[in-house]
This record gives sequence, structure tokens and C-alpha cells, in this order.
Amino acid sequence: WKERKEVQEEPAALFCGQEANGTHLEIYPRSNGDLYACGIGGSDYVEDRARLAVGGDCEAPSKVAADLRRVEAANASAGKLASILKPPPDHVGACIRPCPPDALPFMGRIAGHANAYISAGHNCWGILWGPVSGLLMAELMLEGRAKTVDIRAFSPDRFLPRASRGGKGRKMGDVDVGEQW
Repeated sequence: WKERKEVQEEPAALFCGQEANGTHLEIYPRSNGDLYACGIGGSDYVEDRARLAVGGDCEAPSKVAADLRRVEAANASAGKLASILKPPPDHVGACIRPCPPDALPFMGRIAGHANAYISAGHNCWGILWGPVSGLLMAELMLEGRAKTVDIRAFSPDRFLPRASRGGKGRKMGDVDVGEQW
């Protein structure tokens, strides 16, 4: 929904639980009055990596299309919440949301590469996590560690075999802990 005066005058985000149409809407206001909606349900989980490769049906963003039945279900649900949401949205799109197997984002240094960092894979929480992720990554890059929150659980190398992580024994971040042999 584009450039709604009501949204500019009184912006508010809306987060809904799952309801009868199978949506769990999240509606975010933008400063120009646009409303961004997600959580329409029916996501296609891409587990076959060949689908993401050249020639796959998800090889490029332009190949990913919205499921119009889910858009209609979301519009019906949204229209019950507020009158400005009753008309269909002005624009419909779809995207690929990266989500690691454990549903936690990748945040931290990239092992084996000097001055390389990543903050990605936030799934549907990227919009909400954006500001704190930026803060944490700035702390890590500028001060050598994230001070606001411990980000070890989000380590980019958590799925690598132990030998690929460097060294023997156990490490907590860059600190050797436990038996070292």
C-alpha cells in the first residue's frame, strides 16, 4: 500500500498471530506512508540447493514470484484489521529469505579471511534485527568484539567441521578453553 497519509500521521507496526486464513501478518510503516506487509504464509522452503544454482527455478530474484492465492488471503485478513488495508496492495513481490538450518543468523568474522565479516540469514526477522545487527557488527569491527550482546551463538563457522575452525581442542571465541593437545 503506497503513500497513505494516515500512515505518515500515525505510524504503527502491526504483528499478528496466525489466523483462519493461515497468515501471521506483520505490517511495517515506512516514512513516506507506504506499508510493507509480510507473513502471508505458504512459504516455499528451498532445501534442494540445485534450485538456487544456475538453471534452477530460484537462481535469480526475478524468478521468484508471489503466490497470488496467499496474497489474496493476506489481503482478506488485513482488510479485517483496518479499513485502509481493504483495497488490494499497490505492489506485490516475493523474495528469498535466507535461513540457516538452526534458524539463527550468521553474524561474525569469516574464518580464514582478514577483515571479512558477515551478518545475514535473519530469515523473516531481518527488518527488526537490522538496527541491533548493525550495532553489533560495528562493535565487532571497530572494537574487536560485540559488547552489547554475546554473538557467539551466531558464529558463521558453527556448521564447519571442527578441523576447519582452526586449532585443536575447544575454543570460546578466540580463547582456548578446555583440553588443548
